[in-house]
Amino acid sequence: MPKPKILWIDGVGSFAMCDSDEVSIGQAFPGNDVDLAIRGDISRKACIIRRKGEDHLIQAFQATSIDGQILQRPAILRSGSILRIADRVELRYIRPTLLSGTARIELLSSHRWQPVLSAAILLGDSCILGPNPDSHVVCLPPRGIDWKGRFLWFRQGEGWMCKGVDCPGLSLGDIPVSAPFKLETGLRVQSDVASWTLTDC
Repeated sequence: MPKPKILWIDGVGSFAMCDSDEVSIGQAFPGNDVDLAIRGDISRKACIIRRKGEDHLIQAFQATSIDGQILQRPAILRSGSILRIADRVELRYIRPTLLSGTARIELLSSHRWQPVLSAAILLGDSCILGPNPDSHVVCLPPRGIDWKGRFLWFRQGEGWMCKGVDCPGLSLGDIPVSAPFKLETGLRVQSDVASWTLTDC
C-alpha cells in the first residue's frame, strides 16, 4: 500500500494525504509501520479505516467508541462523528461535502500526530483545497485578497491531477501553468492565493 504523502501549505499547516483503500492508525514509536501514528497510549495498531464506495468503514482492534457508543463491530463513519480510542485519544471524522468521498480526520485530544500534522485526509476520487468550509483542506488567502476559487485534485488512472480554478499567478516553480497538471512528489505549486509542496512522509 502506498504510504501517505505530506502536503505542506504555506501559512496553513501540514496534511497526511492518504491514498490507500485501507488506512491504519496506531501508536507512534520507532519501527511501528502504521499509516497514521499518534503520540499516545494506544495499541501499535488501534484501528483501520477502509474506503467502501463513497463511505468509510472503521474496524477497531482496541476499545473504541463512536459518539459515546462502544464499537462492537465494523461501522460506517458519519460526518461529525467523534471517535475515542482507549478512552484517551479523541478524533473527529468530517465529510465537508457529500459530492466527494474524501474525508478529513482531526485530532481533538491533546495528543499529537507523528510527524506533526494539522489533519489527515482520506482521499476518495477528488479533493478540494480552498477557502470555503466545504473544502477538504481549508486554506485562507493572504490578508487583503478576496479568493473564491480552489485547487481541485482528481484521480486520473493510477495517479492524481490538479486543476487551479480562479488561482491567479499559478505556477510550478517558476513556470506559469493554466492547464491541469500531474501531482508528483517534490512538486512546488505557487500562486497569489496559496502555495504548497507535496512530499514523501
